[in-house]
Amino acid sequence: MKASFMDRGKYYRGLLVLIGRDRVVDPREHALVLQFGKILDFDERFCEAAIADLLDNEHINEEPILFDQSEIAECFLRDAFRLALADNRIHSNELSWLKTVARSNKLTEAWLEAEYRRLGGEKNAETSPESFEIHRYL
Repeated sequence: MKASFMDRGKYYRGLLVLIGRDRVVDPREHALVLQFGKILDFDERFCEAAIADLLDNEHINEEPILFDQSEIAECFLRDAFRLALADNRIHSNELSWLKTVARSNKLTEAWLEAEYRRLGGEKNAETSPESFEIHRYL
């Protein structure tokens, strides 16, 4: 299964919302979101502008992302945990938003907590572009 263009757009928007939840865009998060943009085949200038305007853009829709396929939702949440761990901690606002995304995509809190424990326990979660699960769906 391949991620549709719509799901790729939702995926990227979700990552932007995630890194803005704690109101600080860490340089590592910035770099990773640019890498995701490249992986998802979005224009680099678009990605740079989206990140630069993120904290001041009052029109950013922070509603939970609803994916067309549950596999893409699971993939997004795993990659989102890796992104959130880029600064070595998951902020409570980030975790809260990820929980709403899981619920919206009919994933149980038990599943999300298991993934959080599995990925959150890693001090330096793998964040090379090749480690992102989205590759499996492109």
